[in-house]
Amino acid sequence: MAMRSDSASAAWPASHGAGAFLRALMLGAAVSAGAAMPAAVAGESGLPDTCLNAAPVEGAEARAEPGEPHVWRTATGGLLRQAELVSLAVDDPASVGPNAETGAAGVRFVALGEEMDRWQRRPGHVMLSPGDRWLARELVRQGRAIVAPRLAARDCLAHLLKEEALARWRKAGLWAHERVWSAHDPEALSERTGRYTLVAGRVISVGETRSMVYLNFGGRWSRDFTATISAERKAAFADAGLDVTSLDGAAIRLRGMVRQAGGPSIELVHPAQIERLDRNGDQR
Repeated sequence: MAMRSDSASAAWPASHGAGAFLRALMLGAAVSAGAAMPAAVAGESGLPDTCLNAAPVEGAEARAEPGEPHVWRTATGGLLRQAELVSLAVDDPASVGPNAETGAAGVRFVALGEEMDRWQRRPGHVMLSPGDRWLARELVRQGRAIVAPRLAARDCLAHLLKEEALARWRKAGLWAHERVWSAHDPEALSERTGRYTLVAGRVISVGETRSMVYLNFGGRWSRDFTATISAERKAAFADAGLDVTSLDGAAIRLRGMVRQAGGPSIELVHPAQIERLDRNGDQR
């Protein structure tokens, strides 16, 4: 099996050398989230109201593209991409539902923006018949996709993050052998360069320049892991209730593509890429 995204594969092998505090933090967060999730998401399948926008709901006949369960081709040849996911290609793509790749199915689609990606796929939310099942929820629930915030509202993505937490707790799909990486193991994270990765740890310090905010997870910028937010996006994070400059000392989990910028780094462009693990007593 291989992780599929627009530009790279993603995996979360066990990191090595994490401190006892971080291991306890990550385990506690998983147990707490997992214990609460079943009641919170049981029976839910459709697209939440928080995911609707001004775009019209479109109907079409379509079928999943081979090896890409998040991409559906309409009867007229157009490509619809379920946004906000890094998806997992598997040998049994039809497990999303009857007719997923064995034949055409009725779908409904809500676009996220007007631009196509470089493969001429329209990003948005795909709903499957019968039952108007939200494709993103189906894939995340089965452990066949990871939430990758980009276009959707934070309140919309919260539903998928809950499903992902439950899938990790259940060790569903890819979570049977993947896990969250330690933000305090830069050598291991460097091996993830070019791959979408979940990372958890405590912010050691917050730095700010005219163009960038830096969340530092170590004292040596040339070696340790860092998350970056451009200054022009800082207001968008604040509007979502997240003052990134106040994260000094906070325990967080974040997600994104690992790149090298001195040490390993992840660029944060959406508030939902950051999850607090030490707030309200629900995650520690």
